[in-house]
Amino acid sequence: MSDFLNSLDPRINRLNIPAEFGTTFPSKENKDQFVTFEVFVQPKENKPYQHEGIVHAPTIDMAFLFAKEQFSRRGMSCSGVWVIKTDNIQVSPITENDEDIYDFIHEEIMEGAEKGKNEAYQVFHLKKRGKQHVHVGELEATSFEEALFNAKSKFQEEKAILNIWVAKEEDFLKIEGEEFTDIWETLPEKKYRDAMDYRATEKIKKFKAEQNA
Repeated sequence: MSDFLNSLDPRINRLNIPAEFGTTFPSKENKDQFVTFEVFVQPKENKPYQHEGIVHAPTIDMAFLFAKEQFSRRGMSCSGVWVIKTDNIQVSPITENDEDIYDFIHEEIMEGAEKGKNEAYQVFHLKKRGKQHVHVGELEATSFEEALFNAKSKFQEEKAILNIWVAKEEDFLKIEGEEFTDIWETLPEKKYRDAMDYRATEKIKKFKAEQNA
């Protein structure tokens, strides 16, 4: 038996490919796939943040860039953007027939919950199907379950809430106010062929470094 791969194609034969190569084709290596991030925007100052959609990105910094480009650059003004990895949001069940989800949340929800440090959580309400989740406020809790229970006493309204999202404050990348304006107004005008001039990443890193200092 020949030590080289035997093919009907003489060009393959001239390559002298080892025979074992023909039976050991390796599988293509898996590559890291982009993950989804949820995007919240503030339409105007003093207005609540609302969910606008998702972006796919390799990092939260890139998710912010994609979010700004998709949801506020093309004629859609806003005064701030929050992004968070989808996996970092806890979601309540969604009710039927306009029942209030808070009516189904009782103290027992905290039984068996793994408690951590007391930290800030952000809470979002869905009031009507087909509409966006809207930010209603921040509270302190030691777990997602406790945050959901505490939201009942703090944020329940007369009108039914159909669904609740809860997320830790530390998991958001938030750029708003003067920092938000500075990042975008000082960038060169972005055109189709000059993407290399679109260098907001450095400004975002600087902003995050200053926040963590």
